[in-house]
Amino acid sequence: MTINVTPIPRLIDLAAPAFTLGTANAAGSAATAVASDSTLLAFDAVAPAAVAAAAVVGTSTVTARRDHVHPGTTGAGTVVDEAITRFNGTGGSSLQGYSSLSPTISDAGIVSLTSGALKFPATEITSADANTLDDYQQGSWTPDLQFGGNKVSITYGYNNATYVKIGNHVFFEMWVRLTSKGSSTGDAEWYGLPYTVGAVQSTSSISWMSVISFADFPSAIVFASGTVIGMFESTNAGTSTTLTDSNFSNTSNIVMSGSYAV
Repeated sequence: MTINVTPIPRLIDLAAPAFTLGTANAAGSAATAVASDSTLLAFDAVAPAAVAAAAVVGTSTVTARRDHVHPGTTGAGTVVDEAITRFNGTGGSSLQGYSSLSPTISDAGIVSLTSGALKFPATEITSADANTLDDYQQGSWTPDLQFGGNKVSITYGYNNATYVKIGNHVFFEMWVRLTSKGSSTGDAEWYGLPYTVGAVQSTSSISWMSVISFADFPSAIVFASGTVIGMFESTNAGTSTTLTDSNFSNTSNIVMSGSYAV
């Protein structure tokens, strides 16, 4: 009996069909040969989570893509979602964001905000460079009147104060109205400045005071290396003394502003 055996071809003898993958975008078109033994994964154009079911060895599935494409610096190309910057398509003269509301940066280095704001981190990243703006913050603070370092039974009918910090400089203002000056005695001082004062003290401007007695000229000083404002009075003869609890009453009012370096 004669038995005919047909040999089973080996896998290495089976040649996968070769193919060419073509892509097209705003910059033109191109063809890229894909090796016949490559595995091709086709991703969804929005998120790389969905793999096309029809993608098998020897075939390809092509969907729209939104890659950055700018030959040289003159092409607008296309844009990836949430791109920070892109070429504006007018010769690369500036960079702009994904939408018309995003900032632009010119070749001259000018940053233009068409909307929104410039935001700094909540915690300052200090720079030693004299030409670098490293912080901006605005907020409120609470002036804390004390006499001789104490504030027994002091109460307020109104206590409002704000500040703006730009770089290493703090600008502040306050408006306070007492309902009781309490029973503490000694030099009048305001505690609670939002940032510790640097090594140099500065002066504050007292815009208005009522029901507070003083000599010819009242003044205030932001003391160095702390968060305290001292209050003083000066005569026309040049004599300067400190304001104390005796200069205040239960209904004293004061409006004050000033600035200092941290």
